[in-house]
Parts: sequence; structure tokens; C-alpha cells
Amino acid sequence: MMNETLHNGLPEIENGPIPPESAPIGEHAVQGIPLVIEAVLGRARLTVAQLYKLHRDDHIDLDTNFGDPVDLKVNGTVIGRGEIVFDESKTAIGVKIVEISHGRRR
Repeated sequence: MMNETLHNGLPEIENGPIPPESAPIGEHAVQGIPLVIEAVLGRARLTVAQLYKLHRDDHIDLDTNFGDPVDLKVNGTVIGRGEIVFDESKTAIGVKIVEISHGRRR
């Protein structure tokens, strides 16, 4: 709870128990939050002029070779690596996890 404003304009905070609405969130509480995972095939550097010259059927060479592992990213952070796979039953591509870091301290 706030008591009064200090001389620098910041509120003074009372010492005491943390109200339930301010309590730290447990790991189980965040399990349902949706995330977007990116599988990064590779990268290329182009100038603006080169970008403007691109047309349909042009190719952009990436900095990786066919069959190299791809980076798996969540919120821009690499969390693992994988191999591109093809699911014939769904006619879709996917990623087979070959290395993963959940960010947990062990």
C-alpha cells in the first residue's frame, strides 16, 4: 500500500505482506500462455537495392546448407535446434527436435 509521496515524487511503499493480486506467479500459472515458435532455416544479407530487384522465381542463398539443423526460437531467443521433416499424411513440414533447452536451472 502507498502511504505518501516522497520528496522525489516516488510513492513510499509500506512494508508488510504482499497482497494476493501482487504475489509472484507460480510456474503452473503460466503453462497455458500461447507462444510462437520459429524454425529459422537460415539467413541472408541483402542491400535495399538488391531487395527491390527481387522478382518471382528468384532465389536467395541462405547461410546454411541443405540438411543443416535449424534454430528454434521463442520470442527471438534460441531454445533449441531441429531437423526439417516431412509428414506425408498431412502433406506438411515440421521440425524434429534434436536439442532443446527449457531454460530451467539444474
